[in-house]
Amino acid sequence: MDKIILHCDLNNFYASVEVKNHPEYKDKPVAVAGDPNKRTGIILAKNQLAKEQGVTTGEVIWMAKQHCPDLICLAPHHEEYAKISKQVHKIYLKYTDYVEPFGLDECWLDVTNSTRLFGDGITIANKIRQEVKDKIGLTISVGVSFSKMFAKLGSDLKKPDAVSIISRDNYKTVAWSLPVNAMMFVGKHRVEKLQKMNINTIGNLANFNPSILKEQFGINGIYLHQIANGCEPDLVAKYDERRQIKSIGNGTTAIKDIDNLYQAKQVIYYLSEMTSTRLREKGLECLCVTLDIKDNELHTVSKAKTIQHSTSNASEIAKVALEILSEKWNWHTDKKIRALRVKCSTLIDAGDNKQLNIFYQNDKKNNKKDESIDKIRQKYGFSSIKRGVLLNANILNIEAEDDYF
Repeated sequence: MDKIILHCDLNNFYASVEVKNHPEYKDKPVAVAGDPNKRTGIILAKNQLAKEQGVTTGEVIWMAKQHCPDLICLAPHHEEYAKISKQVHKIYLKYTDYVEPFGLDECWLDVTNSTRLFGDGITIANKIRQEVKDKIGLTISVGVSFSKMFAKLGSDLKKPDAVSIISRDNYKTVAWSLPVNAMMFVGKHRVEKLQKMNINTIGNLANFNPSILKEQFGINGIYLHQIANGCEPDLVAKYDERRQIKSIGNGTTAIKDIDNLYQAKQVIYYLSEMTSTRLREKGLECLCVTLDIKDNELHTVSKAKTIQHSTSNASEIAKVALEILSEKWNWHTDKKIRALRVKCSTLIDAGDNKQLNIFYQNDKKNNKKDESIDKIRQKYGFSSIKRGVLLNANILNIEAEDDYF
């Protein structure tokens, strides 16, 4: 028997939350945007009115205001978005335990075993849609299908506040007619390669020879063929099952180009602090550190370095990142640095590798110190306590990005 999968997508989520909290902007074009003074002055999200006037995610603010002069730009409030997201998840969990978040605004739900209580998939989708609107004050679009990929495609078909169905009867007509880049995992470079193979639609991909796809894309080619045919192997995970995290990292674009080692050191220590905090939040340690360096002409170099003993300590992570910087960057011949990213991978549960770590006698003391710092930051904010190297760090863009891969 086919699964009954829903994909619920909160419409224009960030902007909708801002309008919900600022009713005076209800009938005005609104965008959530970065700070132009920190070189992050781009549109992060927009409401329906702004979208109708041509505002697009990712464009710079001044360009957005050219075709929407009345655009109201608000700063992001990520803690508020996370809070609202959890409230919506509680509604989803009333209908099934199988709720798999995909970012703050999207979730898959497997309601196969819920139909006796709540009705068929379409009925459940409409009940959830109405409940989110009544209790949270936001709208969602829901795709109903027999696979995760088709359910996600369905939620994109009608927006906002709608339910769409991609079934066994209509998926070849509806899903297969969509461009191949409508699928997840088909980014710019992959779509270019597919188009050279005359694969332009999802139907083209579904009917292509899987052996050739494997030759071109490896095991990912087989996976793409499976999801295009609605026979993906992935199931919707239970809400309380921790998603396996492959890496945790933070990156930022500096306020001005970095042209010396001390400035780079400030940024690397700041990113290492943020990354180490998130490792401890997840109860994880890393055995590999990667540093990505983007110059002011947008060329990126990257190197990963394996470390002997697992850690979540910021000083250890920063030390490895700085070693990579010294190996990969020549301040005399290379261009200025525009952005840096520190990433930790090969993750294990904290403590799993400690029996090997006979050279690190201060681990327990360092862990207690880190935990104390975490508690201070949780109560008073991340910048409430900082290293000496980060004092007067006017090169930093404090709105560093979070990356889960």
